[in-house]
Amino acid sequence: MRQALSPPIPSMTPQPSTPSDPLANGLGERSTEDSDPGEARKSAAKALDHSPINHPAVSTMANNQDVHQIDVCEFASLSRDDLERWERIRALRDEFAPPFFAARFAAAVNAVRGDVLTAVLRSSDGTPLGFFPFHRVGGVGVPAGRFLNDAQNVIAIPGLKIDWTAIAKAAKVRAFNLHAIVGSDPDWVDRYHLQSVKAFRADLGGDSGDYLRRLEKEHRTIGKQGQKTRKLGREIGPVRLEMDCRCPKILEQTIAWKRAQYQRTHILDLFLPEWTRDLITTLYENSLAQPGLQLDSAVAGDDFSNDSLRGICSVLWSGDRPVATHIGMIEHGRLHYWFPTYDPAFARYSPGTALFTETIRAATQHGIDCVDMGYGEQQYKTKQTGTTTQVVHGTITDSRWHRIAFAAEATMVQALKRVPMKETVKRAIRTINPSAGIKKLK
Repeated sequence: MRQALSPPIPSMTPQPSTPSDPLANGLGERSTEDSDPGEARKSAAKALDHSPINHPAVSTMANNQDVHQIDVCEFASLSRDDLERWERIRALRDEFAPPFFAARFAAAVNAVRGDVLTAVLRSSDGTPLGFFPFHRVGGVGVPAGRFLNDAQNVIAIPGLKIDWTAIAKAAKVRAFNLHAIVGSDPDWVDRYHLQSVKAFRADLGGDSGDYLRRLEKEHRTIGKQGQKTRKLGREIGPVRLEMDCRCPKILEQTIAWKRAQYQRTHILDLFLPEWTRDLITTLYENSLAQPGLQLDSAVAGDDFSNDSLRGICSVLWSGDRPVATHIGMIEHGRLHYWFPTYDPAFARYSPGTALFTETIRAATQHGIDCVDMGYGEQQYKTKQTGTTTQVVHGTITDSRWHRIAFAAEATMVQALKRVPMKETVKRAIRTINPSAGIKKLK
């Protein structure tokens, strides 16, 4: 059940900083060595503060700050000032650009689940230095949004040392089980025996047409898609992309197609729990824009470069028929490519690939400069992206027994993936127990 949303999510209205604030003299700016995907977020962050930009001073101050207190509270109890600071801290580091780090995402999850907790790391004078939203499930901390969340970490000022043991103690959990830690400290990998997995994104460099032409030359699948798309147009109807469809029926159809795809491929249906469907609807409908919540820039339009976080549904039409769709999130020109799917009746035309190529083709004219495919080493991602990074996953705990149990379960899962006739095994397991693995979403 969706709940009333609180507290207010910050608008882009400038807010003054207090003199004791270690970020007061440099909100939102990164060093010149940073990559292009952060430019739109820099501008958004600048709008949050009147202070002159001076990133080196921010880094120096940040490194001199220590965590003196960790408060754990319900997300709904965070103040407007807390949430504005959350976004200002987030804007300092490009690794926090994915929408899963946004206060709006945590607000949406809390709206449909009501159980998001937040660890607030504070300096000696009480100034927030970092935020970490999570759920407490069976004595273990898990990411806000569970396995729908593709990027996790403590959203902290640059240089802040993160003490996971202290956070776990304050959170009253024995461990944090995290599956996609972005921007991790190398020490965490050794101490907690974390594993790595690749993540993929397309940095379009201000010219998505040129980016697509390079993909077509480098990857045969992308290069041949134009022929298939033209054939689709001849045989079914004219092909067009609707980048930001606001029709609720199309959203429902997209979820239905995705659920059917999960069933065909014998994968856990991520939309089996009601709250996951409600989350998509909440983000898509902008139902965060209720009394007390300010989402002034989260509105549908042709240019997404300044949009605050919201849901988006893209549709590839052939004539009057939707043949492929995608549910994602857009924020400041960064598109998170979340749940693509298609109508199996048109599979011979590769409509999913057609949707992606047309999305890339139109990206620059819509103010999109980055398409984030998230973590996971599916083959199609290597053909559609040019930037590869690493995220880490595992359990962060000082409990030897919890680590052993977690490792045993992970080993069993990997073993099942390597067994002969694994598809037959998957089908049998899913037939006997359609909700196998559902604990990932509780």
